[in-house]
Amino acid sequence: MSAQSARLFHTPYEDTLNLRDGKYQYDMQKIAALFGAKETFEEAAEMMNEIYRFDISADTVHKLTNQVASEISLAEIAPTAEEVAQIIECISEDNYRRPVLVFSADGAMVPIRTEEKGQPHCWREAKGIRGYLLDKDKVVHLLSWHQISNVNEFSEFLADLRRKDIIPLDKVRLCFVGDGAKWIWDCVKEYFPECRQVLDYYHCSEHLHAFAKIHFPEAGKASSWIEQTKVRLFHNNAAHVIAGLNRMKCKTAEAKTERDNLVNYLKTNKVRIEYGRLRRGGYPLGSGAIESANKFISNIRLKRSGAWWKVDYANNILKLRYAKYNSKFDSFFDQYEKSAQEKRVSREKRIRRVK
Repeated sequence: MSAQSARLFHTPYEDTLNLRDGKYQYDMQKIAALFGAKETFEEAAEMMNEIYRFDISADTVHKLTNQVASEISLAEIAPTAEEVAQIIECISEDNYRRPVLVFSADGAMVPIRTEEKGQPHCWREAKGIRGYLLDKDKVVHLLSWHQISNVNEFSEFLADLRRKDIIPLDKVRLCFVGDGAKWIWDCVKEYFPECRQVLDYYHCSEHLHAFAKIHFPEAGKASSWIEQTKVRLFHNNAAHVIAGLNRMKCKTAEAKTERDNLVNYLKTNKVRIEYGRLRRGGYPLGSGAIESANKFISNIRLKRSGAWWKVDYANNILKLRYAKYNSKFDSFFDQYEKSAQEKRVSREKRIRRVK
């Protein structure tokens, strides 16, 4: 038997210690993945060399990191139904009404390197969703998911989440906060039709400011109209706001276009901007939680100066970061190590049968 074919099999000693093929074992691969998901691969290699006093390259850290990340799936990073039920029970203990479980979705643009010759680098949207519970003044995180994906792939994630049936709808008041993007609400209607929909208050305010800036030459009048309109929306008078906009005499074509856009925006989201009623019900009015997740999970790692990513590698980094953020990295890696050993044993058995 040649030396090459001999390495197709592990010795009993290697099996007992669960040694990994290659120079670096599972403990080092775990550290490489954690460092690689947090810092650049060069910085990760530098830190590992300084701490462990061996010579590992940035390319090796990159390889070890992607080997781990490529195996992560939703099932391994989402909380179980039992974990969710336990958190809800803890929060509900001293409350007279069911807690609010919030989902919020948004997209963050990340730099993508194109492989086709002559094609410039581009920016793609990493769609993300965050689920959390509101406990008085605290946000209790449940799960986060971010991937560079199209609408169909994002929709499939929601479908998978719904199939897992981890949300006890009789124990919570379900809410979904979004910025008005059509793809978000289409997905919500299909997979969470029973939830309360909320248009992010700050995005709504931006639309009011955009119109007022064009329509009112005087800054004082613009500010006054914006504040009065916000008060009307907060008191659930969206219909009055829309009627008032339709009665406005626009002096320029640009102002008329902006007015029509605002009217259409408010009409489309009318049922989502009952801000006073939502506030009294304890629902959130803003999407700050998903904005924070976008920054923490996506932007901090992927938007480094001069960084351009292949889509698969960027998604792998996002997987590792949300696995860590969901407090599921350790349990996932234990399963990853066990699965790798089972695959190796299965491969050795097949080779022996062939021989």
